[in-house]
Amino acid sequence: MAAPTKKRNNRKKKKSAKSRTKSRKKGLNYTLMSTVLIVGALAYGGFYYKDKLLPKEKPPAANQEALAWYKEHTQPIGMIRMPDAPLMLTDSEIEIDTTIVELTPKKRPVTLGPQYSTAPSTAAPSPRVAHVDLSTKPTAPKNTAFYEEALPQDIYTPKVIPKATRTAPSRTAEQPRWMKYALKVAPLQNKPMIAVVIDDLGLDKRRTEQTLKLPGPMTMAFIPYSKNLHSQTSYARRRGHELLLHLPMEPLNKNVNAGPNHLHGRLAREDLLDRIHWNLERFDGYVGVNNHMGSRATTNRTVMKALMAELRNREMLFLDSRTNSKSVGARMASQEGVPFAERNVFLDNVNEKSAVLKQLNLLEKVSRKTGFAVGIGHPRDGTIEALREWLPLAEAKGFSLVPISQIVLKNQGLS
Repeated sequence: MAAPTKKRNNRKKKKSAKSRTKSRKKGLNYTLMSTVLIVGALAYGGFYYKDKLLPKEKPPAANQEALAWYKEHTQPIGMIRMPDAPLMLTDSEIEIDTTIVELTPKKRPVTLGPQYSTAPSTAAPSPRVAHVDLSTKPTAPKNTAFYEEALPQDIYTPKVIPKATRTAPSRTAEQPRWMKYALKVAPLQNKPMIAVVIDDLGLDKRRTEQTLKLPGPMTMAFIPYSKNLHSQTSYARRRGHELLLHLPMEPLNKNVNAGPNHLHGRLAREDLLDRIHWNLERFDGYVGVNNHMGSRATTNRTVMKALMAELRNREMLFLDSRTNSKSVGARMASQEGVPFAERNVFLDNVNEKSAVLKQLNLLEKVSRKTGFAVGIGHPRDGTIEALREWLPLAEAKGFSLVPISQIVLKNQGLS
């Protein structure tokens, strides 16, 4: 009798275990269904009442332009910050021409009011060549290191002018000097153009040489108080690069050394012209100038008018580095009949390869948007590494790599 009873007990245990499993499954199903229903109700309620719970975005006014893509990636225009990795050259790295003499002003300094003078000069501009005595060696520089000026973070994209409305300059039988010195290249047809300009060349001989060995065509801007300028600029031309003179100009920060014989607004007109001539005669074979520093000087109409008059006489172009969003450089160039272009992107505010590659990507976007773009970098390790990787791929990515003269031709409606 014991065996049948034991079997019945085992069957009862199995039934009770099955019933408990079924109950547990039913409980899980009920919990899962309840969770789904609650989540669904919340999602539906949130979607239904979103306009009441959240403020509506106001549509842009009829006369208000939509926010451009590049403004989402940058600081507001006009904000100037110190670079995360500013350029600093120690005494052992710097090579300054020791024959340079700081020009002594012949007249009293100009007293500047709250605003720079905008009155037109009564003296008619005329070509002249200054013969400066460079025989006396100057005293050693006061600063033990040179710093690059704080570079703006903004990406500048000028409005695209339809080709039909552009006023093309009249063509003459003889080419202007800047076109004679321009690197002869044929841009790729129907490809957005990119010009890469490298500033501050000549002082740091080792990094300058590394930069010049990069594949061209690029545009190399040499500081006029560098040592051995003739040999360095000649080598740049042999490497297939175009030349600019990187003209030292007054920065906003008084603690930054702009170098000997830089242009500033306190100079009388005669002394200002002497400095302009001195700088422009330091080497030859260049197509024009762009400003080294100059966040203060490029907003001074008197300084820029004097410079543009001389560039016009010498048939040179001007590249505005736009170290200040209030620069009058392009406007004055246009008024004085000087061919010009403007910087779109600074490439190396952060001296790291990855950061420079990101800036090059932004430069590509500007080029696709407007048809051409100008990026400015410096002879820094991160920049050299990034360009060494990016330059060979530019054409395959659909861009035409050109010197600055081609951008100017495009900007003037000549190409």
